Amino acid sequence: MYKLYYSPGACSMGIHIALNECGQEVELEEISFAARQNRSAEYLAINPRGHVPTLVEDGRVLREGAAILIHVLEKHDSPLLPKSGPERDAAIEWLMFANSTLHPAYARVFFLKRGGVTEGTLMDAAATNINDLWSEVEHRLAEHPYICGDKVTIADILLTVIANWSGNVPKPIHLGPNTKRLLKEISSRPAYQKALADERVEYKAAA
Repeated sequence: MYKLYYSPGACSMGIHIALNECGQEVELEEISFAARQNRSAEYLAINPRGHVPTLVEDGRVLREGAAILIHVLEKHDSPLLPKSGPERDAAIEWLMFANSTLHPAYARVFFLKRGGVTEGTLMDAAATNINDLWSEVEHRLAEHPYICGDKVTIADILLTVIANWSGNVPKPIHLGPNTKRLLKEISSRPAYQKALADERVEYKAAA
């Protein structure tokens, strides 16, 4: 049995969806950043970084989203993470793009917002960076139905999770038609819909 510490719609949703895709039961424990539950002594004892996701499996604590995703998908033999070859290399590359490049690009915007910055050169540069990254995704999807080729991978799922943060950016974020096609398909998957319902999140990025 898994226990997932999550924040609604955050990157932790990727793990929630992956567990659903693998047919695994999961106990959900919501962590409110607004209420600073992530800085509570109880949560810091589990994850001293104060971040989500945190996954507890049979008493063992796993942290860092991409590492958790790889562990879960390999353990349950999911086709969302190919076993070997160029297909696996591409899936891991684009998973890391979502986790380590696109996610921090949004994080910079949200850091500026928390500091009261919604206009000016810093915010403009941060939003431009996000748009440049989505432009790369759009060009890739002009050549392939999914980010890694002809099959859905976990990278498509995490990209779809992150895209839904765009409405919280105080500058326009441009998602092209190929990207929106992907977002609509991936967010419509039953495992994704269940996670949205469980976390009470509305998906808007595909509109």
